[in-house]
Amino acid sequence: MVNTIILKSDNITDTNKNSTFEYQFPNSINFKNMELALISASLYYTWFNISDELGNRTFSYQYVVGGSTLTRTLTLDQGLYEVSDINKALQFDFIDLGLYLVNADGDNVYYGEFLVNTVRNSVDIITYAVPTSLPSGFTQPSNWVGYPTATYNPNIRMQAKFNEIVGYSATFETGLSSGVGTTLQFNSTQAPNVNPNSSVLVECNIIDNPFGNPSGIIYAIVPNVGVGSLIYVEPPEYAFNKIKDGVYNNLRIRLLNKDTLQPLTIEDGEITILLGLREKYSYEGNVV
Repeated sequence: MVNTIILKSDNITDTNKNSTFEYQFPNSINFKNMELALISASLYYTWFNISDELGNRTFSYQYVVGGSTLTRTLTLDQGLYEVSDINKALQFDFIDLGLYLVNADGDNVYYGEFLVNTVRNSVDIITYAVPTSLPSGFTQPSNWVGYPTATYNPNIRMQAKFNEIVGYSATFETGLSSGVGTTLQFNSTQAPNVNPNSSVLVECNIIDNPFGNPSGIIYAIVPNVGVGSLIYVEPPEYAFNKIKDGVYNNLRIRLLNKDTLQPLTIEDGEITILLGLREKYSYEGNVV
């Protein structure tokens, strides 16, 4: 027989991260030859992929005014980003700086962009030549940064950790391509890792797995929905784990970053976790 325990938002002990839960047993319980498994879990996909915690908020680019090369560092707000959102942040920075023109149709013309290339599993970076004077039919914004003395392409440069999101080395840069006047396109040199927390480890403090590190991992939750949507996990077969023999008044569940093994920061604390407990079975299917 399987007994169940439900952990909800009321059981969260770290409301800043929403990833540590504690369940108080009605009385101290002596666990001997018992097992525990995750029965189900529901939580919203609301952990940031761009954050201070991950150290991946910044990248930079260079641009030219007259004959001077200037460097701009762009710091992204913490949040849940798709590649299109990163591209919008770059374009907004171009608008703020005045590094764009307006074509005859009234559309903004930007000189650098991030694009998803599904065929090559790449985040392509494309830069375009900035003209030395106003093209025919174009207008310039009131805060136009100024024309270069020679055409060039903005030089988009990676910084550590952000580079992993888009799939480039930490030292990669597109180059200014001064005086050439052409479009430059680059493909990711490694698999983009747009979501560094692509799976969440579920850890329980009363589990004893001598082969695991950490020893208390009982499950891995993999988001199978879009950002902000509800993740519902219900394993088709329960993976029961041995509970360390001993007397307990509580148990603790933590949802961990798979790389740092530290509690994940989850923005939405509406989380429900259902655990199952049973007497340990032998391989022959008998109660030990």
